[in-house]
Amino acid sequence: MSDQDLDGGKPDVAVGGEIGGTPPGRSARGGRKAGTRKRPPFRRLPSDRRRQEIVTTAIKVFRERPEYEVSIDDLAAAAGSSRSSLYRYFDSKQELYEAVADRVGAEVIDRLNDVDESVPSWNLMLRLHVYFDFIEEYEGIVGGVLAVGSGEAPEPARAAAQRVRDHILRITCDTLGVIEPSAGLEMVIRSWIAGVEWAGVEWLRTRSLPRAELEILLARQLGITLIGVAPSDPSIAERVSWWASVEPPDGPFGILVRSVAGLLDVKMLGNLARLLSYEDAPAT
Repeated sequence: MSDQDLDGGKPDVAVGGEIGGTPPGRSARGGRKAGTRKRPPFRRLPSDRRRQEIVTTAIKVFRERPEYEVSIDDLAAAAGSSRSSLYRYFDSKQELYEAVADRVGAEVIDRLNDVDESVPSWNLMLRLHVYFDFIEEYEGIVGGVLAVGSGEAPEPARAAAQRVRDHILRITCDTLGVIEPSAGLEMVIRSWIAGVEWAGVEWLRTRSLPRAELEILLARQLGITLIGVAPSDPSIAERVSWWASVEPPDGPFGILVRSVAGLLDVKMLGNLARLLSYEDAPAT
């Protein structure tokens, strides 16, 4: 189907052998011959559907090439359209780029929402697995369109990436049973999210660590960080205590705690005892 057809123009077909001639199956006086069927009328493709088709095609293009290398003519050719036709749906390449960023951001949010697991550590593990599935599938998009962590990315891409971060913050708080996080807890979670983003982009670049190991490392990192800052924030200490109370001993968090405890050999205990026995010098 031509782009003209998709946009609802009259299809360039001959009717009755000549454009504007007498249709086959109909007499010159307008009567219908016996045994013939009426030709179905031309149906316009809804403009929203065509717009979404163009966005889908643009996503495929941006998977392969960074945004700054792609022209509006490249996008039109990939969509089987013309520059003028694309401009019927998008005022500029920037507007199309924004639609791509929105679609990609919404996709990862939908996938993260599909995880249904009540055990906090398993919830984190599964969502990390979903996230890495996504960035591996959309590798070119993550490094280009969303430009994760890059201050040089266009504003629509930065806005889409920020919506994803904000959503991950909310679902992580839900995982920890928190409605309104304290300033300290929100800072810890956002720092962890930034670390996950950076690790994902770096992993796509190097593949230096098996993906499953990286997912475990990142899931553990949040727990270790929360334990580390708990003494300075009572609300975080309470969440760590709650987390430990709902975890099964054979879950990821239980394994982590036992692994940390396994480091406490005689030498380690001696060093820790030295730190624990320290007393501040008396004030003079």
